[in-house]
Amino acid sequence: MTVILILVGLYIIELIILRIGIWKSDQLNINSNYEPVVSVIVAARNEEDFIGDCIKSIQKTDYPSEKLDVIIVNDSSTDNTSEIVESLIQNNSNFRMISTSPGLNSLRGKANAIAQGMRIAKGEIVLFTDADCQVPPTWIKGTVKYFDDETGVVGGFTLLKADSIFEAIQQLDWLFLFSLASSTSGLKIPLTVIGNNLAVRTKAYNSVGGYENIPFSVTEDYALVQAIIQNTAYKVKFPVDAGNLIKSYPCQDWKQLYRQKQRWGVGGTDMIFSGYVVMLFGWIAKLSILSSVFWANPWFTISTFTVMSICEILFIGKVLRRFKLLGQIKYSPIFNLYFFIYVLVIPFIAFFSRNVVWKNRTL
Repeated sequence: MTVILILVGLYIIELIILRIGIWKSDQLNINSNYEPVVSVIVAARNEEDFIGDCIKSIQKTDYPSEKLDVIIVNDSSTDNTSEIVESLIQNNSNFRMISTSPGLNSLRGKANAIAQGMRIAKGEIVLFTDADCQVPPTWIKGTVKYFDDETGVVGGFTLLKADSIFEAIQQLDWLFLFSLASSTSGLKIPLTVIGNNLAVRTKAYNSVGGYENIPFSVTEDYALVQAIIQNTAYKVKFPVDAGNLIKSYPCQDWKQLYRQKQRWGVGGTDMIFSGYVVMLFGWIAKLSILSSVFWANPWFTISTFTVMSICEILFIGKVLRRFKLLGQIKYSPIFNLYFFIYVLVIPFIAFFSRNVVWKNRTL
């Protein structure tokens, strides 16, 4: 029991340190007067159900239209995506749609779509979001204000809509993931910025040779951010800012959720050493609690699991408050059980997966 208490205690200490990282990410300098030319790139593959709302939300942003360049990349869609895009942008001179051509070498999947969008992007800063996302009017201004001469990447949070327990679990899961990314950025050991709310300085992207020069990864956002971190002097910022909070949709069933986690897990096998260390504390703590089921007093197992779970929710407490989501704490018991199982299982899924399916395409 002592060993388990030590392992769980070390994980709780890590959560406290990570919580400090979120606080540091919330203490960033801003330049509200910074208004560079901005490109927005949206890669869309068979997104007829969502692309319309995405484009309409971008059209409502409060950024000066003469400084805004929006590129919708139709990634070999076989549905009505291109027709919907064309109908919505025909009277907007700063909106363009291009269709992808086959990529070579490492250019596959979404990376290929983004690379082709980047080739024609006009912006000093490029913002990326996904076709199933809706951005707030303040998204662009709320993101570019964090750029200075030393900053190459800025991340923002994405909030999943939640109308059921299954969706609420995913919402809390994403908030934990984004909080972790924000925290490590604040601690100066940035791991990633999630690609559906990602901004990159064009010079930083070009300085690493773009996706044409980055080894293929099923998590192209992680690969790009790490390429910039490891090969340039640019810094990463990941604020907790409601002004650039994007909204998106959760997976509709367990199969879809599994494929999402599988892709993230496989991409995570390329994680840098510090990332493995961060993840290891939680995995070992959960494994030790699981082992106690077979030999320890049930109340010991329940109490250690409960204390750990409370600390995990407290870790994202600031984020929940900032985004006015404290009411979602009522879902924390079922989320913590899901998260416990997910963390233990995902390494096995990642290391033994062979085929990753994304948008009905095997990567």
